[in-house]
Amino acid sequence: MKITPIIGLEIHVQIKTNTKAFCGCSTNYFGAPPNTFVCPVCLGYPGALPVLNEDLVRRAVLLGLALNANINKDSFFERKNYFYPDNPKAYQITQYQKPIITDGEIKILLNNKQKTIRVHEAHIEEDAAKSIHESTQTLIDFNKAGMPLFEIVSKPDMSDPTEVELYAAKVQQIIRYLNISDADIEKGSMRVEPTVNLEITDDNGEVHYTPLAEIKNIASLKFAKAAVTYEIERQFQQWQENHIEKSSTNKTTRGYDSQKSSTFLQRDKEGASDYRYFPEPDLPPLDITQNFIDDLKKTLPELPDTKIARYTDLGISQTDAEIIAIDIDFATKFDQALEQSSDLEFPKFLANRFLGSCKPFIESSKNLNIKLFLESYQVVSSGSANANTINEALRQALETNNPLSDFYKPQTNDTEAIEKVAKIVIEANPKAVEDYKKNPASIGFLLGQVIRSSGGTASPQIAKQILEKLLN
Repeated sequence: MKITPIIGLEIHVQIKTNTKAFCGCSTNYFGAPPNTFVCPVCLGYPGALPVLNEDLVRRAVLLGLALNANINKDSFFERKNYFYPDNPKAYQITQYQKPIITDGEIKILLNNKQKTIRVHEAHIEEDAAKSIHESTQTLIDFNKAGMPLFEIVSKPDMSDPTEVELYAAKVQQIIRYLNISDADIEKGSMRVEPTVNLEITDDNGEVHYTPLAEIKNIASLKFAKAAVTYEIERQFQQWQENHIEKSSTNKTTRGYDSQKSSTFLQRDKEGASDYRYFPEPDLPPLDITQNFIDDLKKTLPELPDTKIARYTDLGISQTDAEIIAIDIDFATKFDQALEQSSDLEFPKFLANRFLGSCKPFIESSKNLNIKLFLESYQVVSSGSANANTINEALRQALETNNPLSDFYKPQTNDTEAIEKVAKIVIEANPKAVEDYKKNPASIGFLLGQVIRSSGGTASPQIAKQILEKLLN
């Protein structure tokens, strides 16, 4: 028996434009009293007409370009009809038949193998309000109603829960690089909803498909992976019990309980016919020109995959390159430091400093003294200090913004002074001397003692040569 998970992902991203999707209300409502960032349009008052936010279209085109997708120049909006207490109009303005973005792609790397996940579409829509459940009543805050959203829908190309986490993280990374959203899943500006079913090939070679389940309310990328892992196991166990096959009527919506690491049934899932889509009569078709697209293409930043490839070309390992590129602010600081020298060894030195003990300070710093990285490289290259000494000195110099020279003592090549220290170390460590005579590779301990006894000023190369001369 062969089990192949079939996984797709819907990602909702709240876009950080100045105003809502179809009205002039500010999007800066976080922390404001309930129902204070509202107007007749986002409250759905009769006769109030929507107006499309042009900045939202710009950001959608940027996303389409970053996904290497098709940008539909003549898309349009529709009404998706449904009623919940948090939906004041009883419909949502969205895109269904012809979304603004189609046929994109995201590349992920799993076990050193690249896999392309196809993006079916990404469309513009508006968010619902926020329901607040208190005791026996539900309160509604409409500040969030009408907030601009992109819904990014993948093809069902994933077959492993780890791929779900990697794909969602890559989408989040690209969105942050484009600066179109904070994409903070913990704060609700990004929501991840996997759709899962299984292809089961039985021992007779017959292929079966389990019913589709869409999982809602996932609060982190780690939980998205865990939810899909659980759902795969649940669906296989259920199929073994009842052999119910996938149909157009047995799709379900499930929630995720992070405390129990399990999914639970919420309701049967609606189909497109239930939503009674029809063109939004109050908004004209969206007409995008090629010049509009070309102008935005010129503003695209260097995207993560391109940045990582550039770093590896400079001799930085794939793993280190990916870590540096995770956050655009961190990567920007790295690039600024990188510009200081064309020395072929500098990129690897710099990567080690950025990913070492200095990393927390670099991440949090608003005024990073970039020049200290080149200065520390020059010190190590000249032999005035070893890498371990300079690491600590660099960390202290960055944190205090004092000169690097305040935190290390230059190495010396004074053979007479180093030899005097080496003789004392040899006399004080007879067991280490015996160990060296049995195994010369154990010289590291004695070498460390010489450097330490010299206050860190002894050149390791000179000290090793002197020790070998004295011990042989």
